[in-house]
This record gives sequence, C-alpha cells and structure tokens, in this order.
Amino acid sequence: MKKFTVLLTIAVCLLSFSFSAFAKRERVVLCTDRSYWYPFVFINSYKPDGLYVDIVKDAADRLDWRVSIRPMDWKKCLRAVETGSVDGILGASYKAKRAEFLYYPLNAESKKIAPARLSSAEYVVVNTVGSKYTYNGDVKTIPQPVRVPRGYSVADDLRKGGIEVDDKSSRGDEVTLMKLASSGKGSVVTLRSVAKKYMSSPAFKGKLKVQSKTYKSKDYFLAISKASDLTQEKRDALWGAIGAVNDDVDLVAEYQSKY
Repeated sequence: MKKFTVLLTIAVCLLSFSFSAFAKRERVVLCTDRSYWYPFVFINSYKPDGLYVDIVKDAADRLDWRVSIRPMDWKKCLRAVETGSVDGILGASYKAKRAEFLYYPLNAESKKIAPARLSSAEYVVVNTVGSKYTYNGDVKTIPQPVRVPRGYSVADDLRKGGIEVDDKSSRGDEVTLMKLASSGKGSVVTLRSVAKKYMSSPAFKGKLKVQSKTYKSKDYFLAISKASDLTQEKRDALWGAIGAVNDDVDLVAEYQSKY
C-alpha cells in the first residue's frame, strides 16, 4: 500500500509538472478571413487550412508556442485586432491606416522583399466569357462596376485609379463572381489562384474568363495587434521563425504541393 502511495504521488507530481510546463507555453490567438482564399487560407472540415496556416503553425512549433486561428468575417477580424480581442491577423497586406493599430515585420511597407512575409499574391481581372474586353494594364479601362469583397484593401487601390468599386455588398469572392455571372456587367478583381479554382467549378465553368495580365501583386503578412501583450522581442521571434520556414525552400514546396 505504501509503495502504491509513493508511486501515485510521483505520478501526480509529474502530471502537475507537465501541466505547469504546458501552461507556460506562449499562446497566440490569430484571426483570419473566413472567405475562400485558396490556397492561402480557407475552411476545410470547419477548420482553417492552407499555406499560411501551415507556415504559421510550423513557426509556432519552432518556438514551442501554441497558436489558435479563428476564421471571421474580414471586417470583424480587423476590428478584433484593433481592439486586442486577438493577438494578430493572418494574411494582411500593408496599409498605412492598418499600421495605426498593427505591427508589421521589417520591410512590409517597402518594395523590398520582407523576410517574414507569408507570400506574394497576384490579383487579376475577371470578366464574362461574352465580353470582348482584354486587360492591357490600364486600370481605367476595366469594365465597371468592379466587384471586390468588403474590407479588402485592393478596393482602395482601385479607387486610387479612379475606378467605381462595389465592395459593400459581398463578404467573399464567390458572391462577387456570382453577381458578375448573373448580371453580365462589370468585372471582379480577385486572386489569380482563387479565380482559377472557381473557374473549374460547374457554377462558373464556361461563364467567366480570367484576364492573363496581372492587375497587381501584393505581399501578405502575419501582423500583430498593438493592443496585444506580445512584446517586441516575442514579435520579432515569431517573424524570425516565419522567415526561417520561408528559407526552407524544400519545406515550403512540400506545403505548396498539398494544394
């Protein structure tokens, strides 16, 4: 009986130590757009999936941190990071207005390659198959209205070019594409990878076409809320780990091959 008691005490102590060690691990809570942003971020079996999720989870593992990712409506996600309800946002491009409440990694605002960027992504113009329009790089020629999901920074880029943008009525790219297909008028600006994925589905096949010339290429980052408790040292550690993942070309290629 005495031996059993000793063993039980040792087991409880080890379990307590295990829980204590787990509790001390840094926990980072991120939000991301719940829209279908293939292959970067999308929902798979009710859970966030995609290249950005792979990269950030790998980075967290290297630091022995825990990371939680919450899919949200994009505008709610932005509000959550602004108020500090979450620590950061997964997949945000740089905007001076966002930088008022977000920390970005080094070179995020410049044209230099940022070591901690998650990826660079191409935006393209989508039109109906019956349209004779061909995008030649002149933004002002894009058939209007140009539909973009609400809250997306590419809408501001288009407006700077004097374009009429409809970014108030749609939460995701699928809805903007459906509106284009049903109305037969205007355009949609979206990621090339997203456009190609949707074009292969029965709902859009033979109805829409993706312009070959890229409208714009943008870098995306894990940005940290200025209201978060993460110190500069911890922010730099996380971005450094993301940079280390990106430096492993074979590993990133393996992640990309999944999608």
